[in-house]
Amino acid sequence: MKTLLIFITFTLCAHGLDVASLHPLITDAVKQVGGERVNVVEVVKPGANVHKFQPRASDIKNMNRTRIIFASGKNLEPYLADLKDSLNANQIIIEVGRTIPSQKVSKEDQIYTCCPNHAVGGIDPHWWHNVRNMERAVRVIEKELIRIDPAGKAIYAANSKAARTRLTQLDRWVKGQVATIPRGKRHLVTAHAAFGYFCKGYGFKASFVQGLSAQGEVSASQLAGAIQQLRKEAIPMVFPEQTANPKVLQQIANQTGAKVGNPLIADGSIPSYQSMIISNVENIVAGLR
Repeated sequence: MKTLLIFITFTLCAHGLDVASLHPLITDAVKQVGGERVNVVEVVKPGANVHKFQPRASDIKNMNRTRIIFASGKNLEPYLADLKDSLNANQIIIEVGRTIPSQKVSKEDQIYTCCPNHAVGGIDPHWWHNVRNMERAVRVIEKELIRIDPAGKAIYAANSKAARTRLTQLDRWVKGQVATIPRGKRHLVTAHAAFGYFCKGYGFKASFVQGLSAQGEVSASQLAGAIQQLRKEAIPMVFPEQTANPKVLQQIANQTGAKVGNPLIADGSIPSYQSMIISNVENIVAGLR
């Protein structure tokens, strides 16, 4: 038995611990905590539509070769129950966002959610837009990697501490940048209800102007209501999202005098979490300051 344990440990050190990730931003966090000791299978790659993703047979085959699968949670991946039935019996799925306090989508905002799974009464799954939440996620990843690979505890703990230090610095930078925006101008108008955690965490009022449909279209009454609201509050800028249809926002801007800002990143279309946060904050500050 001792010889077997030595062999397993040697194999792990030589080849790395194989894990899988169902979200690009989770992939980034796992790589930071796991370092060279971990090999990450990126099931959902940057730029993919995380709300419409469905695992293929090839994805399941790749996941079955790993020891643990990291998901975002909060029903971002509604296919998880079916996925579990397709995986090996000893396969583990960890929902990284499970310990993070949830924000619900209000009745008023239900038509502006990212997809039907997150309509009224549902949980907003975009928890990563508050940097402090990603700090909590890193702790979850550290704990789970240590649980499955206790021999790597010192490495995972050190990497996690370094990652959380960087996130603390990033959170401090975000707050410093937001402070340059006059309080009366801290009103973030976006296409869909994807930035609730950001707005609550950093002191913004949130408004959404694009409806829930495959084409991102809104009814005439919804459009009129959005135009009336933006005119009343003299909103200077509306922000599209990289994966959203910009036509409605441009139409609203044309009728209200608001400008259309640079696109914000909602769901991890780039592989670096820090780069996403910096890009979003810089675009918001440039538009509202």
